[in-house]
Amino acid sequence: MKDFSPRAILLDFYGTVVEEDESHIDRICEEVSKASHLGVEASDIASLWNYLFFEMCDQSLGASFRLQKDLAMISLQRVLDHFEADLDGERLCQPQFEYWARPDIFPESKEVLEGCQIPICLVSNIDNAELQLALEYHGLSFYRVVTSEDCRAYKPCRGIFKRALSVLDLSPAEVLHVGDSLSSDVEGAQCLGIPVLWINRKQREISHADKVPEYVSTDLTGLLDLIEK
Repeated sequence: MKDFSPRAILLDFYGTVVEEDESHIDRICEEVSKASHLGVEASDIASLWNYLFFEMCDQSLGASFRLQKDLAMISLQRVLDHFEADLDGERLCQPQFEYWARPDIFPESKEVLEGCQIPICLVSNIDNAELQLALEYHGLSFYRVVTSEDCRAYKPCRGIFKRALSVLDLSPAEVLHVGDSLSSDVEGAQCLGIPVLWINRKQREISHADKVPEYVSTDLTGLLDLIEK
């Protein structure tokens, strides 16, 4: 990694510091597959749910903003209707929401956060209530926290990154954004000229349609490797 000395870090949370809710999504899609008489695969259910959920996130702005919990249930209900699965979407989602409040943390996260000597501003799409519970559960605190619920917009919308820069009183060139999503994190931050450290835990390939991050690491230790040079 080339030398870079940011004055502050913008940090994604789910998928970067703590593990995503993929096992719960898989469980829900398997249950929908079994309940549907259309012979649909769980992977096809997951694809449709993912598409509908993120489409709704993109449309959730300002006065039309909805919490992620609401969007998850609304988009899942559309999936249930589409595949003719007679299930209670709220019941299916409840363990997923409980996980948001008590997520599994990646092994290196606490050591990296404790070792980072510059201010960290958490930038998260998750709802405020669940995020606060997750931080309390793991005993984590940050210099600043900016959420989509605060900004009434989801990453990759520029608004949430602008809010983070504003609360830090810094320019895009003075911060580094760290996250695991090529769309929400890399594309969103780079739209404002913020350099990005992409956490690529799954060794994913960057396609021609993706924004190319300035820095890449397989886990969060790459942050310390970068700022300590």
